[in-house]
Amino acid sequence: MSNPTRAVSGFERQLIEAVASHLSEASALQLHSDLASATVMEIGLGGARVGFVISGYERAPYEGQHAYPVELQMQDADGAELTPILHADASDRLLELEIIRWDGAALISPRIDSLVCYA
Repeated sequence: MSNPTRAVSGFERQLIEAVASHLSEASALQLHSDLASATVMEIGLGGARVGFVISGYERAPYEGQHAYPVELQMQDADGAELTPILHADASDRLLELEIIRWDGAALISPRIDSLVCYA
């Protein structure tokens, strides 16, 4: 049984757009294009890990993934430190968003207003 998909949330959209703003023009255009036609599939509990399904794009068999070259930090609603990592597949297409909460507790509500990007 496959996981149902949903629309990209406002939070996810803002985070991806922030990453795109720190990429080369070609990489940013591809990421914006992927975002425009993506839906989300929950992989981890509470939004800690989501995968992206891009309409019209058939992924090749898994050949690895890599993080976009932008380091991200933010806080959860209770002030806990979070590290979001946006991943691309081997063809540099939007693949997955993982959010690590370093104290091991469940995500509450990541604060997009606390997002800091390092490129």
